[in-house]
Amino acid sequence: MSKFVAVWIVAIIVCTSGLLIAQTSETWISNLNVSTTSTTATLTWTTAVPSSTQVRYGLTTSYGTHTTVNPTLVTAHAATIAGLTPSTLYHFRLVDQDAEPLALGSIDYTMTTQANPVAVVVTPAAATIPSGGSQQLTAQVTNASNTAVTWVTSAGTVTAAGLFTAPSVTANFQVIVTATSVADNSKSAQAVITVTAPIQHSVLLQWQASPSSEIQFYSAYRSLMKGGPYSLLASAITGLGYTDSSVQSGTTYYYVVTATNSSGEESADSAEVSAGVPNP
Repeated sequence: MSKFVAVWIVAIIVCTSGLLIAQTSETWISNLNVSTTSTTATLTWTTAVPSSTQVRYGLTTSYGTHTTVNPTLVTAHAATIAGLTPSTLYHFRLVDQDAEPLALGSIDYTMTTQANPVAVVVTPAAATIPSGGSQQLTAQVTNASNTAVTWVTSAGTVTAAGLFTAPSVTANFQVIVTATSVADNSKSAQAVITVTAPIQHSVLLQWQASPSSEIQFYSAYRSLMKGGPYSLLASAITGLGYTDSSVQSGTTYYYVVTATNSSGEESADSAEVSAGVPNP
C-alpha cells in the first residue's frame, strides 16, 4: 500500500471540445493510496471539490490507456485497473472534472505491480495403492527461480525425490503427502493417497463322510505341486469341512484328505483337488 499527498498543478488550456482544464489554488488532491496485485491496481484519493473520476495509465508518461469515466461528482474517489502485467512499472495520472466544468489533471505518479505468486502443483493429486506399496509423486513450482520442494507425509515415508511408500495397514487408510516450496514456504500442495488393506483370501474344503462307522476324524494335507508331496495342514477334524486361511494371493494349492479310524489307522489319500488364489 502506497500513500501520496500532492497538489495538482496545471495550466489553463482551452481544449478543442471547449472544456477548460484548469487548476485553482483552492483545488487539490490528498490521501492518494495505491494497492497492487500482480495484475490489478486499486487507487483511492480525495479531492477538495466534488468531481468525476478517471485514471490515465501506461508504461510511459504518454499513458495511452484510461479507465472509464465515473461521472458522479464526489470528493472520495476510487478506481480499479485490471489486466496489468506482473512486476511492471506503470505511470498514471488522475483526471477529474468538476461542475464548472474544469478538467483537473494531477502530476505523474508511478506504481509497480507485484510478481506472480509462487504456486505448487503435485502430480498425481490422488492415488490408490496397496498396503506397503509405493507411488512416485512429482511437484512443479512456478513463478520462482528455486523450484525445490520439501516433502512430508502423514503416514508411511516419502523421500526427498517424492517417492512415497505406504504403511502396512489392516483396513483402508488415507494419507496426505505435502510438497512445500523452498522459495516460499507459505505455498504448498497435497496429494491424497488411499492405502488399501490386503484382501484376506481363504480356501474352503468340503468332503463326503466315509462309509465306515469307525471313523474318528479327518486330516487335510496341502502341497504347492500337483501330485505332492503333501504337508499336514490340519488333523483331528471331526466335521466334513475345513477352511484354509493361510493362503497367499496368486498361488495355486493342491489338497487331499484322509480319514482315521478308532484304531488309529489312516486311510489312503482322497482324490486331489486344487484351488487357485486370485490377485490381489
